[in-house]
Amino acid sequence: MSDVQRSQPPRRDFRRGGSGGGFNRGGGGFRRDRPSPSSGPGTDYRAMVEFVAKSLAEKPEEVLVEVFERGGGTVAIKVKLADEDVGRFIGKAGRNIEALRTLVRVASSRDRKRVFVDLANAPITGQQYSPRGGGRRPTGEVTA
Repeated sequence: MSDVQRSQPPRRDFRRGGSGGGFNRGGGGFRRDRPSPSSGPGTDYRAMVEFVAKSLAEKPEEVLVEVFERGGGTVAIKVKLADEDVGRFIGKAGRNIEALRTLVRVASSRDRKRVFVDLANAPITGQQYSPRGGGRRPTGEVTA
């Protein structure tokens, strides 16, 4: 054997039926120890969302966050903002709100809950939005 071969650990062939039996076949192998859902204090999702929303808003005193327990380990969080802060909260191409949803999803996976974050503001009156990026279409009668 060369010096290089001696310095490397021996290779394991997972195809052979041996002590572990391969991946995902029980016995031996790698197992990730996860913390139990009841270990430590639970995460305050409302406070987390409220902190981020107030940090983004120009009028943080108008931020209102409501939490609804839906049952089955599901939580819905509704965020109400001043009309001029809605765009900042959503962000360009929805990046800010998606980042917040990802943050909450990662935090809730530890508690094995499903948490949804939604914007409670009503759309701008007098405007109708197309869900496929068609732009704004004014509502009302069409004159020819």
